[in-house]
Amino acid sequence: MPRRNSAQLNIRSAFACVRVREIARRTGMSATEIVEDALRGYVPMVEPEAVGNLVRRGPLLVLPIGNRRKVRLAEANAALDATRDRRS
Repeated sequence: MPRRNSAQLNIRSAFACVRVREIARRTGMSATEIVEDALRGYVPMVEPEAVGNLVRRGPLLVLPIGNRRKVRLAEANAALDATRDRRS
């Protein structure tokens, strides 16, 4: 007996499972058809382009290290203490 080669996708998200069932009930489509249709229409977000002197670090745009003033631990603690001592 030949073995069937069928692809399978397991959805572990409770939200996705419930939502697919709702859409299937309303449209009469199968869960597979719904997922295929959603994937055909999906367009991934474009990554942001560098602006000014920002540089890319993974998916983020950040200021380069060389352009920032270094803050010492004592300065940071003094600023935090001053802010904590202020009364609102």
